[in-house]
Amino acid sequence: MLMMCVVCAEVIGRTGFNHPLRGNIDVVEQFMAVVVALGISYCQSHFGNVRMTLLSNRLSGRGKWLSEAFALSIGCFVVAVLTKGSYANFLRAWRNGGDTPELGLPLWIGIFIVTAALGLLFIRMTLQLIEALRLMAQPTTGSAIFAHAFDDPIETNPYE
Repeated sequence: MLMMCVVCAEVIGRTGFNHPLRGNIDVVEQFMAVVVALGISYCQSHFGNVRMTLLSNRLSGRGKWLSEAFALSIGCFVVAVLTKGSYANFLRAWRNGGDTPELGLPLWIGIFIVTAALGLLFIRMTLQLIEALRLMAQPTTGSAIFAHAFDDPIETNPYE
């Protein structure tokens, strides 16, 4: 929302007052990577991706959890590689300094947030993978993690 307001202010300032916002590109380039990284984590937490939902909803029992475990294992591998590369990029930006051209915002802050978001995504996907493997062994037991994703009739609140 903040980035959208900055872009709107840029357009209004440029067209209405013939005076663009100073450092608009610096701010947008810093926020863009953060918004994308956090958006991916949010999407995974709500199972909002269409990736395998079309297939998983048609499967049942062990086949369903096997396909979910397969997808999550590939996802964990990809996210681990991306996290390692992002961390190396963060260390490089931290050691060498570096800032945006117009405002002088440090680059390492955005890179660190991306690295942290990828790390949290890896942890989340690893826990989901462990749960999928457990459900592969015991497909009749319910899962609080996958209940809202696949519309399982399990009671997700243990305190009721």
